[in-house]
Amino acid sequence: MALSLILHDLSGLTPDDQKRFFEAIFQIAPGHWQVAPGATLAETGVSPAYLRDHLLKAVPPAQRAGTRLLVTRTSPDTAWHALSPEGEDWLREMMAEG
Repeated sequence: MALSLILHDLSGLTPDDQKRFFEAIFQIAPGHWQVAPGATLAETGVSPAYLRDHLLKAVPPAQRAGTRLLVTRTSPDTAWHALSPEGEDWLREMMAEG
């Protein structure tokens, strides 16, 4: 499965709406890791456009227009710095599988 990076600004959502957003990620991505408050990596076989649309469905209609998302696949030459040891191990494992 491919590894996708989801950049998200959920500042306009209530805590319950944010919970539903992350549950939507968990539904579609068996492997996932929240790198930072606005960034999540997800292992999934769906396209970035499909993943974006799936996530937007979890956002209340009135908040969709202001919820910023960027979903893109990572490449084999992905680079990183200063990740936690657990996060780096997870990322290396996902990159090896992809």
